[in-house]
Amino acid sequence: MAFAICLCAGSRVQAAGGNELEVAGRVGIGVTNQGGQHPWGPAGGVDVAYGINDAWAVSGTIQGSTASVSANKSAGIAAGSEHSAAALVGLTYTVDVLRLVPYVTAQFGVAELTGPLAPSEAMFASAVALGGDYFLTAQLKLGVMFQYLYRPQDLFSDPRNLGSSPFTFSTTARISWVF
Repeated sequence: MAFAICLCAGSRVQAAGGNELEVAGRVGIGVTNQGGQHPWGPAGGVDVAYGINDAWAVSGTIQGSTASVSANKSAGIAAGSEHSAAALVGLTYTVDVLRLVPYVTAQFGVAELTGPLAPSEAMFASAVALGGDYFLTAQLKLGVMFQYLYRPQDLFSDPRNLGSSPFTFSTTARISWVF
């Protein structure tokens, strides 16, 4: 019985490959670094990918996060919520290994940060993500994604501190469907 379970768990499932569309929803937690503060809160997004071949896909993401900020009169910070939103496009590289599919994504686009910690700001942004999905069926996948959203030019000017501009980092659970 254990051998049969191992065989089934190790059997190859067709991954989102060439000419296939994948749509995913993500929910989790994120942190925003702005104005020297690091508030945590809910984060989420919608990912769409179209397979160029079995390893590469063109991907797009719409995502956001929000975090509560406590008032700090001595620092001049009003209470409120810090929000980030981004629309990104890029490439995803997947390593299709049996049912577990690790991947890395690099995307570019625009992001907007608003809230009491600093003036509202729209910026050119980049995101790097690492993740892994597990095929439950030939179409349904569950996984986790770790994403870092940043301003590319600022990262290069201060790599030791991961840039000095506002950025977000999120860890999200992901569910996706391959069409």
